[in-house]
Amino acid sequence: MAIMVLIMSWEAQKMDAAVVQGGIPEEAIRLRILANSDSPSDQLVKRIVRDEIVKAMNSWAAGQQTIEQARETIRTKLPELQGIVADVLASRGFSYDSTAELGMVEFPTKMYGSKVYPAGEYEALLITIGEGKGQNWWCVLFPPLCFVDAATGEASAASADAEVAAAAAGDDAAVQKASADSADAGAGEAPKAKFFLWELLQSLIDWIKSLF
Repeated sequence: MAIMVLIMSWEAQKMDAAVVQGGIPEEAIRLRILANSDSPSDQLVKRIVRDEIVKAMNSWAAGQQTIEQARETIRTKLPELQGIVADVLASRGFSYDSTAELGMVEFPTKMYGSKVYPAGEYEALLITIGEGKGQNWWCVLFPPLCFVDAATGEASAASADAEVAAAAAGDDAAVQKASADSADAGAGEAPKAKFFLWELLQSLIDWIKSLF
């Protein structure tokens, strides 16, 4: 259990370290992913969903210059986004329902570094996994300020051309989420948890190696 807590704390610190002082543009579309719960397996599958969504959106939105174009792309791709989430969950042995929708989403107040992002409704692509009661992850989807690091395969809050804002895990108590049904993941939870813990350990090892 101590190892799990250490790894989850390391992940949160790593994401906080990616936040810089560029700030969020006034015209922006955020990405928010709500995990089913705070269990290690639910948090890990949230990260996998995150990476797949960011990779897909970055490929679809390549070269787009306006928020209207980005908004239209997201709307037309919603069925495919839902399919990506469903495929990730199924491949990991989960039977959770999930939703993907674009709209105004309630965000709590967040502070990273010297920047305070006030609570309020912001346009966002909201991905809800299962009951959506776990910690969330968010970044700025447009302009494309989330990307997948080619070395680690993990989504980060930055752009290929400049330092930019914003990714973090946080408390979802104030979030008004889209409705989502939940189902029991089944008797295979223990083996899945061990498998996910191994993936977390591998991520930690890769990150430590990258420091040297």
